[in-house]
Amino acid sequence: METNGAAKASRWSLAPELYEQALSPADRRYMDLMAGQGENPLATDPAKPRIALVVGPSPFTMPRGWEFFLASPYEGVSYISTVLHNAGYPVRIVDARYDPDPLQTAAEAVQRDCDVLGIATYEDCYPFVEELIARVKASRPELPVILGGSLVTSVPHVFMNETKADVAVISEGEITILELMEAFTDGTWRAKLPAIRGIWWKDGKGAVQANPARGQMPHLDSLPRMNLSLWPQSNGPRGLQPQIIASHSRGCKMDCSFCYRTTPQLREKSPEKFDRELAELTGKYHVNFIFFVDLTFTSNKKRTLELCEIIKPYKIGWTCLTRCADVDPEVLAAMKAAGCDIILFGVESLGADILRKARKGSSEHVVLRALQWTREAGLRFGGLMIVGLPGETEESLEHACQWAEENRHLTRVKYLSAMPGTTVYRDGIKSGLIRSEAEHLRWLSVEQALVHDEFLNYNGLPEAVSRRAYQRMYDSYQPGPVMDFKHFPEHFAYFYPDAERPWRARFSSASAAPVPGVDRFRLDTLRPRAMPGGSRAGAVPRPDHAPLASL
Repeated sequence: METNGAAKASRWSLAPELYEQALSPADRRYMDLMAGQGENPLATDPAKPRIALVVGPSPFTMPRGWEFFLASPYEGVSYISTVLHNAGYPVRIVDARYDPDPLQTAAEAVQRDCDVLGIATYEDCYPFVEELIARVKASRPELPVILGGSLVTSVPHVFMNETKADVAVISEGEITILELMEAFTDGTWRAKLPAIRGIWWKDGKGAVQANPARGQMPHLDSLPRMNLSLWPQSNGPRGLQPQIIASHSRGCKMDCSFCYRTTPQLREKSPEKFDRELAELTGKYHVNFIFFVDLTFTSNKKRTLELCEIIKPYKIGWTCLTRCADVDPEVLAAMKAAGCDIILFGVESLGADILRKARKGSSEHVVLRALQWTREAGLRFGGLMIVGLPGETEESLEHACQWAEENRHLTRVKYLSAMPGTTVYRDGIKSGLIRSEAEHLRWLSVEQALVHDEFLNYNGLPEAVSRRAYQRMYDSYQPGPVMDFKHFPEHFAYFYPDAERPWRARFSSASAAPVPGVDRFRLDTLRPRAMPGGSRAGAVPRPDHAPLASL
């Protein structure tokens, strides 16, 4: 007989364990504990193990007006650190995202005041994680290394077989990290690891073990309010930036072929909890702009209208992600009244066959209707596009480019990424386009979301056609919502100044400076026997980048 999770997984594309639910007595105990400590945190106990959580670099750029996203506290790490802090553990975030030598900085930071090392994993950070673990284990082989986040959830076998990590936390980590640290603190780590759900781990002989899934929490009201003061930025000379990332839900009702969801099942916070969080963010942290990173902010009309009424009194600016099919004039009017400036719509393409293959559940008609309604509501439509989807043709790209140039309403374009765990990724492995998973993960660390990126060619179009389309869409960007950002990191890179567009005259995109040695992961330097195979496009010459001292 199929479990509930397995039955759901048969209808979706991601790993079956992601569709389980955290409903065991132990899960309920930890959720109650987490909720209680959220309201009444324990005092930090110096006798408890000291935990360092490392956040590594990303080469990913953001367009002009969106730079705040790169420097904002990451939501996942914020929750994990808060849960540990509230439980009395001495926890420290090592934010190496913008250090000129992040690997060296992180390795040195965890040599002191650290009894357990946690590392956040994202799509483009595999080489950093791999090399950090190697350095740490060389000097401190007994130090437990726990990995969490989207990338290790999508390919735990790669991390556990290719690195010396001790534990990989799959999907949501709040309950699991509490159970892991409880076992470590009372000295029963080795004895209890086999019984902790939702992890991969290594036994005493180094053999990799995969435990049963934990699943997602049935609701999000057990989560504490994020303690953003745990981030180093909040204690810096400029304090915490007033533009942050937050959400009211996890998961997504859709199943797009190119998108990986660490928590695919839709789970929501109660309106009352959402209200309390906004009160703290605006009152305690003086937040004045929020990027709600829910995968589909407007998936439920009744709830969206209720959320807008909650947001409105706080008089903040905000943006969100959603689908063109999930808005109407009433919803858009409510979002405008609540302070929304721009809505990011996952358009990806206008081609009917392309959208069908990508399982987008959209069409050109739906996109054009959403564009019209959004503008009529006095909001900005921020189109998100992909170049390189299967089924794409020169004609479909030309049509999309003409639409973009006519409206000048795009916010992001990127080449198709074969994100681990997705249908696109599995298809790449089956076709031989991806020959080595580990080398593919290393290669992902050079993607910057710029026209000069290398990319895997899934549709057979000439490279020049794809690059020309990318450039035309990139030139159709509109200004982002935060043009007066003041928390630029010292070590930042700036790309493609555009004198024809005053708002991006000095630069069009920005990111962390390239990590030393990253060029060795480009296609032309990877070992031929392990290099991503099939049809691939190398990088065009990259623009010079330099810090802008006046920012």
